[in-house]
Amino acid sequence: MSVEKSLAYQQKFFNDFATAWQDHSNYRLYKGIDDTAATLRLDIHEVPGYILAYDKSAQEELHDYLRGNFIQWLRQYVPFFEVSDDGRVFFGDWYHRREFGNLDVFGREIIHQNEQEQNIMPQLQNFAKDPDHYLDDQIERLRRSTYQEATDLHSQIEALEAQDDSEPTTTATREANGGGGFRGLLKNFIDPDDAPANTDDRPTQPRRRNLRGGDINHLRTQLAAAKEAADSKFDGEKRQLQVAAAVTRYEYQAVMNQYSSIDQFINILANLRVDYMKALKKAEEENKLA
Repeated sequence: MSVEKSLAYQQKFFNDFATAWQDHSNYRLYKGIDDTAATLRLDIHEVPGYILAYDKSAQEELHDYLRGNFIQWLRQYVPFFEVSDDGRVFFGDWYHRREFGNLDVFGREIIHQNEQEQNIMPQLQNFAKDPDHYLDDQIERLRRSTYQEATDLHSQIEALEAQDDSEPTTTATREANGGGGFRGLLKNFIDPDDAPANTDDRPTQPRRRNLRGGDINHLRTQLAAAKEAADSKFDGEKRQLQVAAAVTRYEYQAVMNQYSSIDQFINILANLRVDYMKALKKAEEENKLA
């Protein structure tokens, strides 16, 4: 493209954009932004700065103007969305409603600002798989994770008790035969005919049992403390799960009252930009015919 043609193109573009601004044509304003982004291979958010000579005040004025119409359209297009005048999108009007995201005016989409907002759609998808057991499954996962330490301690105690129950007879037999090991061998070598005296008075419990008894008592103390801490944590987090599940149920019901499935709702959100431009184009054509 020659210099003359390039300047002519630029002049026509800016004239058309200025006319669109004067006519309050949202469709032509967005069309100018989209065409510039495609032609110059710019990110859509860089284009207003380029068109308006990087004048921050002018960019904000254009942004606020375009936002007003986008908000009005979105409130009607997704009726259960509550959209504030500054572009914050809330899921529903019920108590404990969640913020869903913020409007990206130039991109014509909803942007999730944090992890909580990003998790809403996956939670709705999980809820849709089994609405009747959604909360029960969450509570069971919470129970397993919260009481894991107490469960491990209980298993250790059972294992030690099982060892203690199995060892006394074996140890007593060794004691009756001379003590077992090197001590028994030495005793039989010195006096092989000397039978053990008063075997009934021998202790049937091995010395190691006392050591294990101390271990078991220590573990039982730990178990009691772990269970008390788990009880407190479980009660608090269970209540939070119940509230969160109730909010998710409200959201799910709102979606299903409007769409056939959660997947359809996801598709609607993914195509906001395309659908909005179709709506603007239709309104532009109707204004020409009026």
